[in-house]
Amino acid sequence: MKFTKMELWGTVLVKNERLGTDDDKVEKIKDIFAELISDRKGSIRKVGGTDVTEVITTQKIKVRRLSIKEPKIDMFFKNQNLKYEVLEFFPYSNNGEQYWMFNTKIVHE
Repeated sequence: MKFTKMELWGTVLVKNERLGTDDDKVEKIKDIFAELISDRKGSIRKVGGTDVTEVITTQKIKVRRLSIKEPKIDMFFKNQNLKYEVLEFFPYSNNGEQYWMFNTKIVHE
């Protein structure tokens, strides 16, 4: 099992001092170590009659459950200029160790 350093991003509440409200903002939450597992699946399609081709690949990301206490579907991971968008996540256990397993996708344009 090889763990890679990745960035965890998500929506956090920030105080808007000018308006006195709480606003949502997407920002880096923290660095984590995760195991990146390739699904070797994907798809290719043309975007709206243009010459732009969109390639989507899927991956699994396994993270120790203590690293992310409250995962959310709007979170995403970053590693080496790639953005891994969360499709779904579920708890996973192996030899008594507790993990989150995230199914993710990368959109390449």
